[in-house]
Amino acid sequence: MKQAIARDGAPTVEALIDAAPISRLQIAAIVLCVLASVLDGFDTQSIAFVAPAISAQWSVSQLEFGFVFSATLLGSVIGSAVFGIMADRIGRRRLIIATTAMFGLFSAACALAANFEQLLAFRFLGGLGMGGLIPNMLALAAEYAPRRVRATIVTGVLWGFPFGAVLGGIVSAPLLEQAGWRAIFWLGAAAPALLALAMIPLMPESLRYLSLDPGKRDQVVGLLRRIAPERADAVVIEARQAERARPGVTQLFTADLAVPTVILSISLFLSLFLTYALINWVPTLLTRSGLSMSSAILGAVALNFGGIVGSAFFSWGLDRVARPALLLAAGYGAAAGMIALTSLGGGSPVVALTLLLLCGVFQIGAQLSLTAYTTAIFPVRLRGTGIGFVQAVGRTGSLIGPVVGGLLLSLGVQPNEMLLLSVIPAGLCGLALLLLGAMRRSERGSQASTMEERQ
Repeated sequence: MKQAIARDGAPTVEALIDAAPISRLQIAAIVLCVLASVLDGFDTQSIAFVAPAISAQWSVSQLEFGFVFSATLLGSVIGSAVFGIMADRIGRRRLIIATTAMFGLFSAACALAANFEQLLAFRFLGGLGMGGLIPNMLALAAEYAPRRVRATIVTGVLWGFPFGAVLGGIVSAPLLEQAGWRAIFWLGAAAPALLALAMIPLMPESLRYLSLDPGKRDQVVGLLRRIAPERADAVVIEARQAERARPGVTQLFTADLAVPTVILSISLFLSLFLTYALINWVPTLLTRSGLSMSSAILGAVALNFGGIVGSAFFSWGLDRVARPALLLAAGYGAAAGMIALTSLGGGSPVVALTLLLLCGVFQIGAQLSLTAYTTAIFPVRLRGTGIGFVQAVGRTGSLIGPVVGGLLLSLGVQPNEMLLLSVIPAGLCGLALLLLGAMRRSERGSQASTMEERQ
């Protein structure tokens, strides 16, 4: 709080947001981000729901259809990086609206696709919007959330993605039978279009972003009157010269940010590599270990449910502990231990499901909270760029993980050996974040010593 007070004692935007109760304006902004996340999850997963029907109609092999899945993910990697940079140049609000409309538009294009090649191109273009939404909505949600609940709120926004995927599965089954596969894409087009239209009057621009420009003080005060009306007019805006510089990826590799950027990128890459490998291959690993198909499906459910429980715990902890990187490091360390124990679990369904639940708590829970943690690392002027860059690197891991898992299985690697190998990325994540936590503690100590010397 002290760091958010200007030299003359007047409050800054950050101080007012942190001190005030959560207002209707903030709730509206966060709810719109959650809804966008839900629709992003639905549209991302929709291709999986319709793949069998399209493959049958167009005589497309599973191998060929894999390129459609990859095109969507590749588009999201590029979109995350590009639109993340743009967020710090033109603002979060316009890009949230634009990317939501964008993936809705190309979902409509998919509904009209006449052949496999068109579908492939439209899914790539839609993926640009799906990936581009993420750094913008996370940045805006983080910048409207008070510090005391920031990680919890950002994680809540991230929950929208799997919820959208689950909702899509529930809706798609009857819709496919009654109206065919194109109806799924039409639904994936109509909902984002309506949400984008609703965002135009309802979605505010990030106050923290606006406060970087002294020329936008009137806009800042107008929005602050809806959050802290008693003190809004007294707010001070002090944009340092560095904050006026044109944002770009190169600024992520300056002295203060280079190490956190590299460590977070590597950590998220390894984490998403492992998470997506587990999500995709756990049912196969369980059936090869002698469990029934129903138990294997329950294993996948336990893994994902554990992730929801774990992310709630870790996000709660991130908002309260003094050294959040070390909390996440401990989580990944525990994940490595749980995965190792799972490899020794034997053929008991109860033991396997319990251990997979705990794997989800620590591995997927820490991974979701790691994404929330990145929003606190980068300064406002580079938050979109930083989140977008780290997400782009991390999502590359989500592309590679399932492929490596399939390759290892095709080479005859046994399920218990696969799980033991999975300990490596979890352990490396823990070590990387342990290093980051130690370095940030050292930096804070150096800064405090410098301040004391100046006084």
